[in-house]
Order: sequence, then C-alpha cells, then structure tokens
Amino acid sequence: MSGMSEVDGAVVEVVADIFELDESEVADALTPDMVELWDSLSQLRLVTSLEQEFDIKFSMEEIESMGTIGRLKELVRAHVAAS
Repeated sequence: MSGMSEVDGAVVEVVADIFELDESEVADALTPDMVELWDSLSQLRLVTSLEQEFDIKFSMEEIESMGTIGRLKELVRAHVAAS
C-alpha cells in the first residue's frame, strides 16, 4: 500500500465487512456502541483481519484504545508508516 488514503480505504473495507455495514456508514466517529454487531468476538475478528491485511501486529494497549474508527485508522497508518 502506498498512500495513506489507500490505507484508510482498506480499513473501511475491513470494518464494513466485519460489521456488515455499507462502506458509506463507516465514519471516523463510529464507536462500538453505535454498531449492533460490534461485540468482543467481532472486535477480535476486526483486529485479526487488520493485522493480516497490513502485515502488522497491535499491542494490547493499542487494541484497548480502538474506541473509534478514526483511532483505528491512526493506529494502522502508524504501523504501516513504521514498516
């Protein structure tokens, strides 16, 4: 992946797939409380899918800080930039 907008787009695709949302519904301010299917199991699926998609590994602190889609994008961008 070259550009950060490509990273954001791929994050949106993964989130939409995991939570069965339309990509247009995946906004930066979206939180787990706003998504019916966002429970602990789907959170694990989300983390695993993102780690596989981007060949990255999140720390437990990072996983616990994933309170919004915007924060999720920030974490993925930071890992991609560092690799």
